[in-house]
Amino acid sequence: MAKTLQLQFETSTGKRLMVSVDSPKETLTSTEIDAGMQAIIASGVFHVEGIPLAIVKSADVVERNVTQII
Repeated sequence: MAKTLQLQFETSTGKRLMVSVDSPKETLTSTEIDAGMQAIIASGVFHVEGIPLAIVKSADVVERNVTQII
């Protein structure tokens, strides 16, 4: 089963950006994830249409099963 941590951010103008992390550490807590997301915002590295990220919207772990047929 493949797991992905999906981090969703928003700019001050409401534009959204999602960052996906493959195979996240199983023991991550919501506090650690929030702190990491705040650090991403504070770094100013990511922008959407020239506007930096401003708000943590959500964080989800998505699990999916893939069955190869051919």
